[in-house]
Amino acid sequence: MTTSTVFQDIAEIFRGQVSDAFLLDYSEDSLKQVDKLISLVSQPGEKPDETLVLSAGAYLGETTLRLLGGSWKIDEAELADSSVRLNGCELWPFRRVRQRIYYGTQNPLYAWFEMARAGATQEVEKLLQGQEQATLIRPTGYDPLVIKIKKRRKIEE
Repeated sequence: MTTSTVFQDIAEIFRGQVSDAFLLDYSEDSLKQVDKLISLVSQPGEKPDETLVLSAGAYLGETTLRLLGGSWKIDEAELADSSVRLNGCELWPFRRVRQRIYYGTQNPLYAWFEMARAGATQEVEKLLQGQEQATLIRPTGYDPLVIKIKKRRKIEE
């Protein structure tokens, strides 16, 4: 069994433990269901439960991989700090789940997926074009990741 199949297994266990009232089918809409579930089992400002972080993070990462492609980048020292690589972008689903639990609905999982989709379609560079740099906060809220984007000079004809 590879480490990436561990995340598939964790996501499947998570799906099996969740009520049928929450349709978790690895679709975009299912991420909204995970947000609702997190709201039911946690309160903003609480220390995130690491079992929930691992379960929901594996589901978020697996949904992203199934819909957009990419691969897991495994952090063997801290499994719940692994990331998803997608078209030159690196995204941290477990950190986003921690942030979602701690900060509440102002940081929905669906917004993270939208960022992943932008990376998959190379829209990130278009969105940031014209800016010297953009700061994305890694979902832990503690360590900002600065992505430097060089300004492209428009060729005048």
